[in-house]
Amino acid sequence: MCFARIAACCLLCVALSACAAQRRDADESVGGLTLESLAGRVYYLVSMDGRSFEGGNAPELDFTREGRVAGRACNRFSGEAKLVNGTLTAKNAAITRMACFQPFLNELEQILFDMLQNGVQIRMDGNRLTLARDGHALAYALPSPKP
Repeated sequence: MCFARIAACCLLCVALSACAAQRRDADESVGGLTLESLAGRVYYLVSMDGRSFEGGNAPELDFTREGRVAGRACNRFSGEAKLVNGTLTAKNAAITRMACFQPFLNELEQILFDMLQNGVQIRMDGNRLTLARDGHALAYALPSPKP
């Protein structure tokens, strides 16, 4: 009798855990996009507000398996990422404060940091990651595989 109660309690705990995990995934996922699906890859800037980025040292954006977003333009930044219903935020992000000599990079950093602090819509189409907020759009892409 006691064994049956313990077994029933264990099954109930497993079922409740599964429901909680599904609910968390539903809250964090829009079109299958989660922090886990973004993690472990480095995305490189390809355009800002429709202007193509050209240069050998493209700004980066990456997500860690520990739930952080980090990146580099001329400064480096890092913050705890949260993705809920397609909106990415990185509150309390830290950033270095070096002056950028390229106006494009200054503008990019200001836009990106504002997006991450206040929440940005994020979408993944193929290998292209797009961040959009307040009329600004930043497009990042995974590097093409080497032949």
